[in-house]
Amino acid sequence: MRKSIGIEVGTDFIKVIVLNKLRGRIKIVKFLKESWDWKDNQDLPDSLQGILSQGKSPIYLSIPKSITFFRKVSFPFKSRKKILLTLPYEIQDCLPLPMEQLNFDFCIIGRRSPSPPPPLEGGENRGGGLRQEKNRTQVMVVAVSKEIIKKILNPFEKIGVKIPSLETSSTLLFNLCYPLLSREGSRPVDGMGGGKRGGGDFLLLNLDEKEAVFDIVQNKSLVESRSVSNQDEARLIQEILDTKKAFFGQRALEGIFLVGSASPALKDKLKEKLNAPVIHPDLTSIFKVSGSFNPEFSLALALSLKGFIHFPLRINLIEGSHPVDKMEKMVKKFLPKKNAFIFLGILFFLFILISPFFNLKKKEAEYRLLKEEIRQISKDIFPLLKGTLPLKELKRRLKLKGEGSEKIGLLLEKERSPLGTLKRVSNIIPKDLRIEVKSIAMDRKGLAIVANLSSLKEIDRLKEILQKSTYFEEIKVGETRLNKEKDIIEFSLNLKLCK
Repeated sequence: MRKSIGIEVGTDFIKVIVLNKLRGRIKIVKFLKESWDWKDNQDLPDSLQGILSQGKSPIYLSIPKSITFFRKVSFPFKSRKKILLTLPYEIQDCLPLPMEQLNFDFCIIGRRSPSPPPPLEGGENRGGGLRQEKNRTQVMVVAVSKEIIKKILNPFEKIGVKIPSLETSSTLLFNLCYPLLSREGSRPVDGMGGGKRGGGDFLLLNLDEKEAVFDIVQNKSLVESRSVSNQDEARLIQEILDTKKAFFGQRALEGIFLVGSASPALKDKLKEKLNAPVIHPDLTSIFKVSGSFNPEFSLALALSLKGFIHFPLRINLIEGSHPVDKMEKMVKKFLPKKNAFIFLGILFFLFILISPFFNLKKKEAEYRLLKEEIRQISKDIFPLLKGTLPLKELKRRLKLKGEGSEKIGLLLEKERSPLGTLKRVSNIIPKDLRIEVKSIAMDRKGLAIVANLSSLKEIDRLKEILQKSTYFEEIKVGETRLNKEKDIIEFSLNLKLCK
């Protein structure tokens, strides 16, 4: 038996639904509502602590729309990786807090070409000769303050409960109604003609005692979400009318979905004012859930259903959740059970392809043979006392007496290496030239060094010192740039060894 827990955090309350699934049937096991104000750093209610202490079931949490920020942006590319990298720069100027103080996530809601602007009176076209943009990826961004998340999650962490998933009530409302959008959007719309289909324009409303959340849906995609006070019914209705006019104009809505604690009187008023069907769906029959259910717990039900159903909008405002989601997606995509042999075959092919680059044992054997050959050549040239290092003694004698032969030349050629050259470079650089080396790349042809010095004058001095050396055929100073924070010059140096 699998269990899933959905927890809706409201402005001053907390709602919980516990579901279990046995033999393909989902059943409501328990639901509760308690007063809880996360703003006052209160501990979790005892009844909720009792539920959370019963085993390690997946827990899904939502937060009110009123404490989150929604922004819609578009990009000329599809790659989620590119979007994730560029998104902070796109939205940082239109958010009330710096990006460092926010947790954010995004979902791709569509890819389309912007519609041409409608003509003005007299046939003139708005925008004149402005070039229309090509297809762009539409992205909905949700952000919330890290400080708020910390306050909400601290009581859970205090009792040893880790929350892996956190989203906002707006995306939750869209996910809850999505099956209904697909069903209603395929039907003829009243007043649009017998055979004409709707374009997927809806309003989704969730009402609790203090807050009303409504999502604006165009072409079955979430384009905006708003929250207003639910204390004044007349103001709420006027806000809904203004939103409908702003987003849909004179276009008729296909429907209004009403979930939560809605009164019959409000349902009738919305139907009259908006001239559109108002649907209060039976969620238990739609999602095939058995057990006693109160519509007031609609969002909590949607949260707990995430343990058994994959919803279209996947938002997670827990910091660091993106890599985990991507890894799970990659595993599911590339390692299904039926394709396990194909995956293993690809791994084996890649191993065969790259194994020559990692044949370390072979390289070690070659190094030992070369070292032994050098030792043998030096012994043939000079008889050495027992305990004397051949290579060191050979270099000393060559320097003192100038002796040499073909074998000595061969020995010196084999002895030359980038590491030895690096040691010699280190010896010729004066101690007063304080160079900070950041990285070194070596091969048999030369060295590539990235380092820091305090001024361009010191870089020129270093180059002059190296040019006087007989070790290098060519010396090039590459890219240089000023690091204003540390007041240093960063530069690259390429040294080509003499043949």
